[in-house]
Formats: sequence, structure tokens, C-alpha cells
Amino acid sequence: MNDLPSAPVAARPASQELPVPPFPWTENVEMLLARYERQLINHALQHSDGVKRRAAHLLGISRYALERRLTRVAALLDGAASPKNKAAAGGAPAT
Repeated sequence: MNDLPSAPVAARPASQELPVPPFPWTENVEMLLARYERQLINHALQHSDGVKRRAAHLLGISRYALERRLTRVAALLDGAASPKNKAAAGGAPAT
């Protein structure tokens, strides 16, 4: 039994690739990835009318995983996690 696909998988077109900032980077790779993750989560939340369960489904993760990611991204980018993850979802620091 062969587990390999019968046809080669096509490469993603260059137009669908995420932009990469030019070197030298002013921040570490973890911060760059957190910013990309926030953008992806916000995009999913916009398309799901703010319903986290549907946004998580769009992202292919559980709602619990989405909550953890929101908290982690807020802690990295804003310096502190906020109640109900509003800082991560909105991109603004917690008040």
C-alpha cells in the first residue's frame, strides 16, 4: 500500500504567500509570528461576525485553542493578557 499521493501537490501561488519583512528585522521571529497570528484570528473573527466558535472552526482549531492563542498573542504583543481576550481580538492594549 502506497501512502504517497498519486499526483504531485501543486505549490501555492506566490500571490497567496504572506509578506515577509525585509532583513534586518527589528523584532524577533516570535513577535512577527504573533502579529501574523493576530491578523489571521481577527480575519476569522470578522468573517464569523465575532462568534469565536465559528472563527475557531474557520481556523481549524477548537474554541479553547482559540482562547489560548488570543491570550498568548495579547501577552506577547500588548504586554499583558486582558479579560475575555479583548486586547488580542481588537489589537489594542488592555485598559
